[in-house]
Amino acid sequence: MVIESVEKEPSAYIINWSIRAVKFSNNDESHHLRGFVPKKAGRVTSAIYNFDSETQKITTVSGRVYTLIGPPGYCDDAEYIWDRWKLMNSVVNDIDVTDSYAQQIKKLIM
Repeated sequence: MVIESVEKEPSAYIINWSIRAVKFSNNDESHHLRGFVPKKAGRVTSAIYNFDSETQKITTVSGRVYTLIGPPGYCDDAEYIWDRWKLMNSVVNDIDVTDSYAQQIKKLIM
């Protein structure tokens, strides 16, 4: 599946989302959002550039803005894409950091 350019799709809603901290073979590190974009498919984003817990929006280094819908979750399609993405990008380690993002959102709700 081909993802539209940022110019054609500057923003998207994402459900069943989670966030992973990754370390690459060159020792670079970054956080990446993965989940399901409704009426599209599973998705893994470029590195997270900014997270606004108040609006539940994540901006990636590509410039696309994702709105987190609902609680974190799991998506088979995103998991499949994630596994391929890690191989293509020489990821040597990844850690689930979803809770640290979800906690920031919960603090605003409470």
